[in-house]
Amino acid sequence: MKTNNLLTVLLLLSVLFLSQIGCNKNDDSNNNEKYFTLGVILPMDLEDGTLSENSLRTAIDEINNAGGVGDGYEIRLDVKSSEGSDRQISAALAANNIIDESENLIGFVSSFSSSTLGINEIVIPELYPVIAGSATDGSLSNVSPYFQRLCSPNSFEANVLTQQAAEYGISSIAIAFEKGEPYSEDLATAFADSYESEIPAIVEFSQGDPNLESKINELLESNPEGIFISMLNPDVYSEFFTALNNMNNNNLLEQTSFLLSDGFAGNEFFTLPIDYLLGDINGHPRNFGATPSADTSSTEYKYFREELLLKYNHDVGPFNAQFYDLGYIYALSIQKSFQDVDMITIAAFRELVANNIRPVSDAISGDEIVKPSQGWESMKASAQTFNIDYIGASGNCNIDSQGNTVTPYEVFRVVKQDGVYSFETIKIIP
Repeated sequence: MKTNNLLTVLLLLSVLFLSQIGCNKNDDSNNNEKYFTLGVILPMDLEDGTLSENSLRTAIDEINNAGGVGDGYEIRLDVKSSEGSDRQISAALAANNIIDESENLIGFVSSFSSSTLGINEIVIPELYPVIAGSATDGSLSNVSPYFQRLCSPNSFEANVLTQQAAEYGISSIAIAFEKGEPYSEDLATAFADSYESEIPAIVEFSQGDPNLESKINELLESNPEGIFISMLNPDVYSEFFTALNNMNNNNLLEQTSFLLSDGFAGNEFFTLPIDYLLGDINGHPRNFGATPSADTSSTEYKYFREELLLKYNHDVGPFNAQFYDLGYIYALSIQKSFQDVDMITIAAFRELVANNIRPVSDAISGDEIVKPSQGWESMKASAQTFNIDYIGASGNCNIDSQGNTVTPYEVFRVVKQDGVYSFETIKIIP
């Protein structure tokens, strides 16, 4: 389902050219201040971007307030947005800008699959490590030892959804996906590969599509028992769900189930007319979806949740725990690197940090377990003395040889009580 966009290719090539002439500008700093910089590229035009940044800053502030890394080095964040009509291009440009302007740049943090693909094109050839909090595209497995993510590939979510559909006895599902969005396309493909019953239609949608109504008719033509909707950008899915709502005035969807991707696990979704998704059908929820979910009963999750509420006055959203954890993983990787060699150049030190990311998160027998609830000073002391295994708010954070992390998943449904939409947990899959 991947589309080759000539403009995208040409723009990426131009960004790559710019990165070659500017990438080493600030590789070594004469500044006497002691700090490292993390380049952070998030969808700041969406609520998800702000929540992810707040989660990351919660970890970084805890570390800096407890003495920082090494001999008093502070960790600073250079945050850019991936917003734009093509997030892959926007993120690539943002990565190039960060490389050009930031002193003591040690690595990158990314979010969506689309933006991560653009970031990787720029920074991995220059040997910058990248940790993604929510990039689930299957093509990102085993791309480089410099890239890792604290989430599972889309195939895992697809399996959760198809198994739930089978449990509910849904025997035919049409697929609607967002054209040109890597996460949406890859998840739709993974779902089609995993679902063993009938798929009567697979239809692509985009923003401002003049054929929206005819495409929805195509989606519903064979009267599927369910519709799987794989979309990410609110501008696209708002048009889709609004059009479905208009069609539902004739009760065309009263026997239809709706399977939701984790792209809808945010408050933007609740501003739409989606009452037709609610309730039960044939003894099971009319709507259900799947999203990564930490163990909310764990000490580390509770610790993170309390700190996030105290600092930013909002609860934990999807993937927020992953962004909190990757802040600590970067800090521990930096700390371990001080034990290996004196920092002669930032490039040499950055190489050590990249090599330490996976070891500090792996569970190896005899490793000293470190957790945020211990406090950074205790974690730092352990990192200076022992081989360590980080356990955080999102779970064990064990990054495998492919750069992936297996996380628990939550099967959820959308409900409405007293006029307010919310997500309700159906079950947790460890």
